[in-house]
Amino acid sequence: MADLKGKSVIVTGASSGIGEATAILFAKKGSSVTLNGRDSNRLQDALAKCKAAASEAGHTDNRFLGVLGDVTDSAVRDDLVEQTAKTFGKIDVLVVNHAVVLKDDTFDGVTEEGFDETINVNVKSALFLVKRAVPELERSRGCVVCVSSIASLINSMQGAFCYTISKAAMDHMARCLALELGPKGIRVNCTNPTFVKTRIFRDAIPDPAHIDATAEIFAKATPLKGPESGTEEQAEVIGFLASDAARFISGQCVAVDGALLRRGNPFNYIDQVAR
Repeated sequence: MADLKGKSVIVTGASSGIGEATAILFAKKGSSVTLNGRDSNRLQDALAKCKAAASEAGHTDNRFLGVLGDVTDSAVRDDLVEQTAKTFGKIDVLVVNHAVVLKDDTFDGVTEEGFDETINVNVKSALFLVKRAVPELERSRGCVVCVSSIASLINSMQGAFCYTISKAAMDHMARCLALELGPKGIRVNCTNPTFVKTRIFRDAIPDPAHIDATAEIFAKATPLKGPESGTEEQAEVIGFLASDAARFISGQCVAVDGALLRRGNPFNYIDQVAR
């Protein structure tokens, strides 16, 4: 991977899952990282992992900062940007990874409150965090990486009704932002991870058997065999898009899915095979 040493990075949703893995990757590569999350204990645990990863990699100059809070709150967004710029002197990379999945995310179960919550967390707060960070990113000719989902790229995903809609909005938001911010020297890209068993889904789906069954369906439908898609595989792509090696890549949504999209909807594929 291209050199990320000396970068100043913000990662939201960094206290678990893909966000935590991404923060650790930047730490290993010599970046200074601000981690954001809503759970104090998990955030402190993620910070400790970053410090350990940096130390093991031989980095002594990079620093780490934890900002606790919900980024739907404008004061938390201000705090994230201001503390990072003040502590590290600049902001090179913003990784927008925070998201929510409702417990009953179906058409029959959707409520106005649930829909508003999903859009507020997954789209609105992401947009206004980027907007708040633009002055700093313009100074550094930095970049934004939004973490979306493969759910936005397949025909439909049962049990993820509002989530799928919100991630489709995030994809196009990233494309629109790339056009708007390109003249300022800011790149914006998106990753679309396949299904990964992370806390966001464990919180939304209380039955572990259902999560395991979903993971098995995705694994069977994925053409690429051998490596499994975990949080580290997703983090590596985020790191690449944030690096100078990707300096002319902007406005792209990159599916990190082992060619799953070539099969279409994984649930439909499994049904066809079973017939």
